[in-house]
Amino acid sequence: MRLLKEIRNLLGNYHVKSGIYHYYREEYKQAVDFLRKALDTDDNITDSDRRTAGYYLTLTYLESAQRCEDRGEMEDALAEYTQAVQVSPTYPDIRYRFGRALERIKRPAEAVEQYGHAIANHGKYLDAWVAKAFCLLGMGRTKESADAFRDACEIKIETVREPFETGIEQLRKDSIGPARDAFHQAFLFVPDLFEDHYRKALKLLKEEDFEQALTRIEAAIELNPFYPDLYNFRGVTLFELGQLGEAVESFRKGLSINPKYIIPKMNLAFALLHVGDVKEGEALLEEILEADPQEPAALAKLEELRASQIPDKPKTRRAVNRGSHR
Repeated sequence: MRLLKEIRNLLGNYHVKSGIYHYYREEYKQAVDFLRKALDTDDNITDSDRRTAGYYLTLTYLESAQRCEDRGEMEDALAEYTQAVQVSPTYPDIRYRFGRALERIKRPAEAVEQYGHAIANHGKYLDAWVAKAFCLLGMGRTKESADAFRDACEIKIETVREPFETGIEQLRKDSIGPARDAFHQAFLFVPDLFEDHYRKALKLLKEEDFEQALTRIEAAIELNPFYPDLYNFRGVTLFELGQLGEAVESFRKGLSINPKYIIPKMNLAFALLHVGDVKEGEALLEEILEADPQEPAALAKLEELRASQIPDKPKTRRAVNRGSHR
């Protein structure tokens, strides 16, 4: 997920802000140094800033690992994945990517272990099931491989059946657009192509090439219209391009898919304030603070709003001494 720049600037902890700044510049070593300081040595860090630091530290290790893989520096990549696992041990995508890296250097038993962790934290993680099944097959563990392929097959069938049934239900309601999205998901989704668009969009966002990023995000949405992160990225991109009304609608869409996500809710609140909808923006900030009373950006913005709404105190009219009258 990604926050608007304005929100990142309102984060309370210096080390967290500095770490995020370096993360977006792809200066991963500096990002790790600052985020580690926030987590390990800053006694005054709030729970909210601690969660933010952990989230960005995980992303930093993941992207650093991917950079190492792209360069063929596999041992360094494994070290980065190991660090990412220590920060976020239940994040299934780390385990999956860790497993793929282990397979590349012919360490299949360890790869199977990582796929197992991914599945333990996300039982329907199809890619992890398929990778585990092929890995077991290559090791000659045929019975375990057959079991894994069966589980993968059930999940694969479900990935078609569920959106298909949703599409049929939408047709019964004459909801053509939602039906089309569901059938697209059922029959036209291409995971590898989606992943390519998704990763390139994130890179373009970091480079602040917003026009090209938007093109990639739209292509990814076309392939997978139910992935909430995409609408948040789209909203951030549109906001940066000055298309504020469309940004608001994109944040709304992402939030409608997953109402528990704080980041798109925060982005939506700030975008609403920019388009002049102070009432709804303020209400969303209050919702965020109900869930996390220490959230620094929401606190700062709400205080700013309320200060601006306090009417100026009327000046006391001073008596004018007009001199003595004779």
